[in-house]
Amino acid sequence: MVRNTKQSRSSIKRRRVLQGIGAAGAISIAGCLGDSDGDAPFDIRLEVNSDNDDRVQMVELIASSLEDTGYFNTEIEDYEWNDYVARVMDPAYAEDGFVPCIGLSGTFNPESFCQALHHSENHGQCCNLNGINDSELDDMLDDARYGVDVVEDPDLRRERYDEIWEYLAEERYSSITHFDLDAAVMNTDVHGFSMFPFSESIFDYGLYSPQDEQVMWMDEDAHPDDTELSDLQEGGTLRIGAAENPDSFDPPYSTDTTSTMAQEFVFEQLLANDRDGNLYPWLAESYELVETQNIDRTDYEEYMTEVDVDDEGALDTDEQVIVRHPEDDPADGSVRVLTPAEAADAVDNDVFGMQFRYEIREGVEFHNGEELTAEHVVATVERYENSDLSAQTFDSLLHAREVDEYTVDLYAQVPDAEAERELPGLYIHSLEQADLEGNDLDPREGNDPIGTGPYVFDEMSDEQYVEYSLNENYWVSELGVDGIDWFDGSSEFPDGPVIDELEVEIVPDNSTRSAALQSDEIDITYGLTTDDLDGYDESNDYVVSSIEAGGYEYIQYPANVEPWDDERLRRAVNLLVPRESIVENVLNGWARPAWTDIPELAEENGTVDAAALEDKIRPYNEYDPERAEELLEEVIEDHDLD
Repeated sequence: MVRNTKQSRSSIKRRRVLQGIGAAGAISIAGCLGDSDGDAPFDIRLEVNSDNDDRVQMVELIASSLEDTGYFNTEIEDYEWNDYVARVMDPAYAEDGFVPCIGLSGTFNPESFCQALHHSENHGQCCNLNGINDSELDDMLDDARYGVDVVEDPDLRRERYDEIWEYLAEERYSSITHFDLDAAVMNTDVHGFSMFPFSESIFDYGLYSPQDEQVMWMDEDAHPDDTELSDLQEGGTLRIGAAENPDSFDPPYSTDTTSTMAQEFVFEQLLANDRDGNLYPWLAESYELVETQNIDRTDYEEYMTEVDVDDEGALDTDEQVIVRHPEDDPADGSVRVLTPAEAADAVDNDVFGMQFRYEIREGVEFHNGEELTAEHVVATVERYENSDLSAQTFDSLLHAREVDEYTVDLYAQVPDAEAERELPGLYIHSLEQADLEGNDLDPREGNDPIGTGPYVFDEMSDEQYVEYSLNENYWVSELGVDGIDWFDGSSEFPDGPVIDELEVEIVPDNSTRSAALQSDEIDITYGLTTDDLDGYDESNDYVVSSIEAGGYEYIQYPANVEPWDDERLRRAVNLLVPRESIVENVLNGWARPAWTDIPELAEENGTVDAAALEDKIRPYNEYDPERAEELLEEVIEDHDLD
């Protein structure tokens, strides 16, 4: 998921003026060399949003590092966030020779920190922005995730991911600069709040999560350091300062963090996870792995149909492609594919990789009164077809089938070590909205989002605010937390969220959000600069809650544009990224340099030995101008550059 943390300077007042432009950072590096007005052989154009203070400083530091070598001429230009996301997600962006700088928010699975950026199937989605198309790497990514061998042998899976991290260090398609920090700042009226390592879920998680006995409440008369669960108070309004306008309330058609954050008050999934990544049944009362079969994607051959491929590599079909025959070459003008109808036929004949069965909780109601059934899950899967998240959804999912009213089976294409988490990763829709066209599930299109979640969407003024109210018929409140089989927490833990109203103020400007917090216009916000965090952390009037995020900042090179197809140039620029200086001088020590490509929360399944991996990979990523100069001289000589 594309991630952005808004940061800026300005001053404005209350709701109808608490607004501003979106913000994000980007580094773009011109693909052509030797045509600058300056003396250096390499021309670099850096693109960054000027409202994002930390990222602007990071880009300036990288630009300075490049120029100090004498090999690069640099310039910096600005982009607004929403425009930039649309730009880098356009498949044609890869042809421009730019190197985007943006953030990735992953999952607890290690694949999300390498596959999303580098697998060719994710070009134009999240987050292969520059058309990386390395068949050897694709095979390595697939081999670390798919197959009975890695499903049954976690150690083998970890070994294969270690091979991927080393391969990426050698090829250097992307440079990870640092692991992000998720930090929220709140006034002392907010009690019980605790951070989650993925920013899109921090408020949904913080409001109510029985899996970690997490609940927050409002109390004006005590300091949060002096209260505990037994002091919980019900009611009140939480005023959130959001760093960006939600681009979409339509789950399959949004890839940015803020949109997902806005959706998660309303929508829920079959499973939930705690802060450590452990899975718990949620809308599903229980689930089980029914069967695993040792097949590969060639086993779908007899069910496939042939479709033409145009000169740009696009398939001539309006159907969702579930599986493409791995032996077919698009250059031949056609390929064999499996579409949803044929996938159903394959399942009818017991051709599938894995079968998971989910028993749906009875009595769960959507905000419009519909009762959740297996039909809702199947309809949701169908709505994810050909969506903005189709590549991530159908990299594993084969088919969804209603067994009976409250039982649904989800099938994986092949044995998948990450299927348990990935298959049910859908925000379940109401039938009323399951037939809407893409991006139409949005109040700006006349369709207020309807889910099963703890809060009901009330009102939105675009670019200004979003309001929610407590779902009075929330299924957890109706069931009682003791009715959830796996809950074994305190008897004092409430049977649902306790805050009545949510007011989300859209305040892209960083210092305006900070000022709004100080003037008691909002209660909590996130994404402030690390300079601001230092100040709040020293004050008794505010609380800072932080955690290392499941995400990072990265730049990605246009490996298909000369001379970026020469890995020596990519490695040279990577050696000029001053990671430690960025963390210490820009982020004031609030983050951690990324010596490897895998955050701590994914290390358990993504490496045999995290310390040994860092020892091996770190030399590829340490600041080393001398080695960078050697590589640049080789590139200049081989490309006949002055």
